[in-house]
Amino acid sequence: MTDREDTGANTPVDSGPVWVRRWRSVHLGWLAAVFGLCTVALGLLVVAVPVIARTGAGGLVALLWLAFFVLLPLGMAVPMSGIGAAQLSRFVRRVDVAGVGAGLSVPGRGDFVARAGLLAFASVVGLSYFVFRDDGPDPRQEMAELLTSIGAPACLAWFVLGFVVVNRTRVSLHPEGIVQQIYRRRGWKVTNDMTVVRWSDIADLRLEEHPNPAVPHRGDLPVIRVPRLSSETDEPELVIMACEKKVEPNSLLALLLWCRDNPWARAQLEHDDARELLRPPRLLDRIRADRAASTVSGRNAVQ
Repeated sequence: MTDREDTGANTPVDSGPVWVRRWRSVHLGWLAAVFGLCTVALGLLVVAVPVIARTGAGGLVALLWLAFFVLLPLGMAVPMSGIGAAQLSRFVRRVDVAGVGAGLSVPGRGDFVARAGLLAFASVVGLSYFVFRDDGPDPRQEMAELLTSIGAPACLAWFVLGFVVVNRTRVSLHPEGIVQQIYRRRGWKVTNDMTVVRWSDIADLRLEEHPNPAVPHRGDLPVIRVPRLSSETDEPELVIMACEKKVEPNSLLALLLWCRDNPWARAQLEHDDARELLRPPRLLDRIRADRAASTVSGRNAVQ
């Protein structure tokens, strides 16, 4: 991202979209949570060896349950918080869409964390059963049997359901416009819907926010609405959930504005190095921008 302003059709080819903070880019609270997460994991590794030496497999299973209930909620909450990535994702790459051509992919976060959590839960449940099944009449034995008979089938059902019922939204930017592909799977039935909004048909880029379900306090996530100029179309309004993408939301908005306002710039979206157009500033620069914006908003609230 460069810090030069666009001047219109005569703008030099080597200029790029200007990154401007419109949403919180880096949530310092979640950065602290990630640091705490790594600290807890390191602490578990440090104490695991002496605990296992004294208590055997039972101590190992107890540590696994502790790690599961501590690490998994934070691991799921951090991606849902909309925290900006420290660097550009390698999944931002050149793609070819049938009927549209080459463009730049804007990948989603996916459900890897949720599926990994189900797999971790199933593994801990299975290990607990094999460790405590020979303990005789013991609360741990009863709990292991209950989890194995109820928790494991439920976990397996949810894991399979994640492959049977699928809703996946793909967004890509092309010289012709914005392409949104919605992939739906319901068992053996698969549908693909594609929406193309041409740059010349974009009326505005409306910035909105919606509540973040991952945090108990107020935390809004960025959404970009793309209304059209043509009113006779029956196509629904395009909504880009910027918080669910593997790109920094302000970088995505800057690129959308740049392509909408500069027709000459759209051709760069099909180049092999187009992914650099979505590269955000350094993490420290974004932290300074967030702190400065928080300070200004605090002063305005006092006034």
